[in-house]
Amino acid sequence: MQYYVHNLNPIAIDFLGVKIAWYWLAYFFGYFWTLYLGKYLIKREELSVSFHHYLNYLFSGFFVMLAGGKLFYIFFYNFSYYAADLKRVLYFWEGGMSFHGALIGGGLWTYYYARKHGLKFFALTDIVLTTVGPGIMFGRIANFINGELAGRVSDVPWAVIFPKLYDSNPRHPSQLYEAFLEGLVLFLILFILKKNLKRPALNSGLFLIIYGIGRFIVEFFRTPDPQIGLFFNLFSVGQFYCFAMILIGVAIIFWPSRLSHSRTA
Repeated sequence: MQYYVHNLNPIAIDFLGVKIAWYWLAYFFGYFWTLYLGKYLIKREELSVSFHHYLNYLFSGFFVMLAGGKLFYIFFYNFSYYAADLKRVLYFWEGGMSFHGALIGGGLWTYYYARKHGLKFFALTDIVLTTVGPGIMFGRIANFINGELAGRVSDVPWAVIFPKLYDSNPRHPSQLYEAFLEGLVLFLILFILKKNLKRPALNSGLFLIIYGIGRFIVEFFRTPDPQIGLFFNLFSVGQFYCFAMILIGVAIIFWPSRLSHSRTA
């Protein structure tokens, strides 16, 4: 069987020596998509957060999110690599980001911003998490273009050979599986349920559950991090983080104070 051999160029723009990777374009697309769709929802659903607050919150939060993703990857995925040469922390072109770290960083920033400005935590997260799906989707497509985070060896007809970072074995294009489940499907479900934005925390909890389930499934097809491997020869470290996401999502949805609020609304 003839499999597709990955040979895509990870650089989207190369002008006068300035190179911009598809991955960074995906980040910026995700930011502006989340910004303007959030603006639409604030106006359409008459939410309690002003666009002025949302703009300020999202601008600084974008950089906090990136820092959280990088730091989490350094400390929990590949600490020995960075400890051997601290300059590698600044090698942003090498990649090395953790979604779960970005989520934690975003959560901490939300807590800080909400307390400082007298806003409700979930009033902010509900908007962001309802809109962020396409940004995740294009980020995973960028992973595919880079040829990174490929799947496990497989003989399915749509398998792809990633010779630059892996070997000559056909593999699951797990990046595209993630783009579909963690990006497109997640966004469509939450956007269809945008009326839930009137019920604090519901869409935030659903985001954690839906993303966690989708990522947990795809991890069975994705190549585990070689420096970590599998636990019990079955589960990746990412699946443990996703399981925690699911539990937290369930707890948020069935949080007693949220339930009492919805009964009296």
